[in-house]
Amino acid sequence: MSKLTLLLLIFSMLATSVQAHHSRTAFDLNNEISVKGTVTKVRWRNPHVRYVLEVVNKEGITETWAFDGHSITGLQQMGWSKNTVKVGDEITLKAFPNNKNSSRGPDMQSGLYSRVILSDGTMVPPLEGSEAPKVEQQSKTKNEEKTKEKKNVFGEYDVPSSKDFSGTWEYYLTLDEVLVLGKGVTHPWPLSDEGKKNYAIYDASDDPAFSCKEYGSPQIIFDVYGRNWTRFDNRFEIQTEGKDTEHRTIWLDGRTKPKDYTPNPVGFSTGEFDEYGTLVVTTTGFPATRWGIDYGLDSSEQKRLTERYTLTNGRKLGGTRMFVEVLVEDPVYLEKPFSIHGVYNLTEKRDFPAANCDPETASAHLEYE
Repeated sequence: MSKLTLLLLIFSMLATSVQAHHSRTAFDLNNEISVKGTVTKVRWRNPHVRYVLEVVNKEGITETWAFDGHSITGLQQMGWSKNTVKVGDEITLKAFPNNKNSSRGPDMQSGLYSRVILSDGTMVPPLEGSEAPKVEQQSKTKNEEKTKEKKNVFGEYDVPSSKDFSGTWEYYLTLDEVLVLGKGVTHPWPLSDEGKKNYAIYDASDDPAFSCKEYGSPQIIFDVYGRNWTRFDNRFEIQTEGKDTEHRTIWLDGRTKPKDYTPNPVGFSTGEFDEYGTLVVTTTGFPATRWGIDYGLDSSEQKRLTERYTLTNGRKLGGTRMFVEVLVEDPVYLEKPFSIHGVYNLTEKRDFPAANCDPETASAHLEYE
């Protein structure tokens, strides 16, 4: 596999499919191996679909390999289904081995899978780019070229105006950013004395997400999962891919929190458009939340977010982007308000299947790290 193809595959796998809290540094991403064996266990669950294989190595020793990788929705985007790999199947997994495999027994081998080769030779996902079988390209007609040009302008994918954010959005991360996820705070927060004491006890293995507890906002705004935005007359509904518990509503009709409102990690959001078409959202109503500001940094009931979403067609390759800026205020853990920024790319519209985090699957990798 070429270096470029490998990097593109790793990036697409990590940036769009894998739970953000789970760092990839436990694996040797410079060494892709092939592991052939019999499937003994399948965990078709979020945040990582897990496969366990019984493998006979070159010395004739039986090994047990556990593989983590994509989420359910990530696999489905690649043409994978629940029945692609079943218990009893003979398969070969292309994977990146755990750095600690050499110091472990044969029953404790693990890896991060990227592709599967089925017993009939079918590879999922199929090879792309320079490694794919050569197919003769048909020359494009002038009308096809014009259609392509029209898609590369503001308003593509049925976005009729600057005030309709409807569509499927993917959060944009570089590979370097993905590889350090789950390794502590991701921003230079101006910590208060309480914030410094709080972060001083940071322990990556004590991540609330390993028991499927929600971080809440702003963490969920900058998570790697896809988002479906839908515009209604009085609100936006935002669905997070693979995480039904992070469903957001942004009210546009000026309403206030109801009297029976119960604080939750997502918060209560109201929004309005400024004179430039930027959606300005105020979110409050949070409970005290572990890691509610960033990895290892908690948040209090006083947390308040001011979010700004702006549409643009600023991508060099064409297509619509959404810039987001979030001003985070929490007088308990932060010495002063602090702004963080990010970018979403508008992608092809797709529906998200109902899915939630499974605690056993979310924490299973800890046995091997």
